[in-house]
Amino acid sequence: MRSYNWWQARLATEFFGPERAGRPLLFFIDDEKAADLHRDAPPNGGVSDLCTAVADEVIDWLGDAYRQAFSAVLAWKRSSREDPPPCLPLLAVSVLAATRMRGSGGRGAHSYYARLAELLSPPSWFNRDRCEKHLQDDYSTVVDLWMYLDEWLKEQGGTRGHSTLHVSKGRERIGYAQSQALICAADQDRLLPFLRERRGRDATVLLRELRNFGEGDRLRLSKRLREALHKHSKQSEEDSLLGSLLVSLAEATDRVPPVPSRLQHLQLRVTATENRREGRWALRWRAERVPGISEDNLPHRDGHLALGAQGDGALYTLSGALPDLGQALENGLVAWGKHLGVSLQPRRNPLILQEDPLGGWTEVDKPEPCLPALILFNERSEGEARKLVDQAGFSWEEPEETSVDGWFVAADVEFTEGLSGASRPARLAGGLHVRLTRERRHYFLGGEPDLVPPPGVDVVRLDGVPIHTAGQRVELRGRGLSSGKHVIDSGAGQLSFYLHPPREWIVPEMALGMTDPDSPVVQGSTVIDAEGRHTDLIAGGPPKWWHERQTGLSGGPERIEIPDSAVWLVIDHPDGTIQVRLLRPEEPRITNVTTAMRKFWRQMFAIEHPPPEKLWRRYWQAVLGRGNGNS
Repeated sequence: MRSYNWWQARLATEFFGPERAGRPLLFFIDDEKAADLHRDAPPNGGVSDLCTAVADEVIDWLGDAYRQAFSAVLAWKRSSREDPPPCLPLLAVSVLAATRMRGSGGRGAHSYYARLAELLSPPSWFNRDRCEKHLQDDYSTVVDLWMYLDEWLKEQGGTRGHSTLHVSKGRERIGYAQSQALICAADQDRLLPFLRERRGRDATVLLRELRNFGEGDRLRLSKRLREALHKHSKQSEEDSLLGSLLVSLAEATDRVPPVPSRLQHLQLRVTATENRREGRWALRWRAERVPGISEDNLPHRDGHLALGAQGDGALYTLSGALPDLGQALENGLVAWGKHLGVSLQPRRNPLILQEDPLGGWTEVDKPEPCLPALILFNERSEGEARKLVDQAGFSWEEPEETSVDGWFVAADVEFTEGLSGASRPARLAGGLHVRLTRERRHYFLGGEPDLVPPPGVDVVRLDGVPIHTAGQRVELRGRGLSSGKHVIDSGAGQLSFYLHPPREWIVPEMALGMTDPDSPVVQGSTVIDAEGRHTDLIAGGPPKWWHERQTGLSGGPERIEIPDSAVWLVIDHPDGTIQVRLLRPEEPRITNVTTAMRKFWRQMFAIEHPPPEKLWRRYWQAVLGRGNGNS
């Protein structure tokens, strides 16, 4: 039973592992899938292919064909039943036979058993002409095995996947296998958005809409499923199977099982940090540390999430295969380890994030009033996000992009739940943020925000000086405010904000000894990185965030940024001389010299006054030798 037992364990891991929790389970096996799984067998380990393992080690060619498999399942029923019943290889072959029926000209029982007999070859002494009948006579036992698997899945409460087993009238024996042979894993993923929008519809409607929607292969469905959809009739038995299967898949699209009671809940939340260089918000996972648990490994559908704690830190360090954040937001997430578990429902509503003392902006269950917040949303939840912004008394502005496709951020929002009218404090809107600290109320001098008074409040004090607002939004720019802290008092409470003078653009002293980025000495110059590649410094327009956060400020100087990877600065002076200055010490890592690099370095070899650092010599030696630069 060596090969059969290997296949039992491999199929249990592939299809019935904890990472399947909350997902519709499709036990789809075709020739390609069976071959892929067999490649995982130990080399020279003597593990037979799936069909050979079943035919040689579990089929009884003297008595009832499936007697041995049934006996093993009866023994399993008296055990703890933590793992699926030990009949998975046999059931997999039954599905494989159903996948081979397509295109063979027959869909009925005769065609099915003929395919099954092709897969399960009898020993040499057995009369091959009797093989098909031998496998068919005892096939009711296989039906019982399918029912035991269905029963086990339901006992697990969705923690190992939701059963999608179905039969139709006239196919009570072979229907279970056929129900698993219609939709492969790739089809399931491609159908997910279509089915999620049609939860609650009956099988007939789902089939009709899928046929209409899938015209022209819009969903990129597999050939097998396209054929099943194309060859149909109103009374088709295959339609009955496929329709029931689609209903099961649709019902399970928003079903995520709770964390088992034996596990402690892991708070896995979305966190956001602003990437000013790219002009978007970077979304990541953040996991709060659970007292007494320093590490764990949580399997999920895409791999294993590893958690580790260092010192007395309040957060876990995340490694391994982190769950895809976009997929988790859209479809939910289930990841259960030895000690910890997380079950996240699909996000149908916007997420609200607020600044966290541990850093970044972190998802909160309920926002604290009068504190800055971000609203994270996608196209589906944009309408609700707009309502939240409107209810908070803010105007809707162009949303900002995030690192997850299809998800956006509405920034600079504050909620005042429980407060109304004049009892609400004043708030700030717009302004050019510095974001030097974790607080949002830091702005550039000259980029002051606007003051929005509470409803019904005509006079607000700024640093003790009354401002007559007439209940309208008031600009704070042009009021001669100095850098530092400023306090707004609307009578219902105080609000502080800070102004910072723009920092001068400074090139490292050791490199330039000057501070003007618009100097012609810098403009048109070149930098060299540790791999020997050169990049010309060209003045660009204002960065993306300058335009996205425009608050009435005009202009925006062109700036020149020296890349962080730059090691050398090559200055081409107007008189024709070339000067090379060291920006930071880093040994060369030159492993490849392109034609463009070779042409550039020829000029560097010929300069009259090379830099005094010995490092420069190691760079051009590395270019000449195409080595690693160690000389």
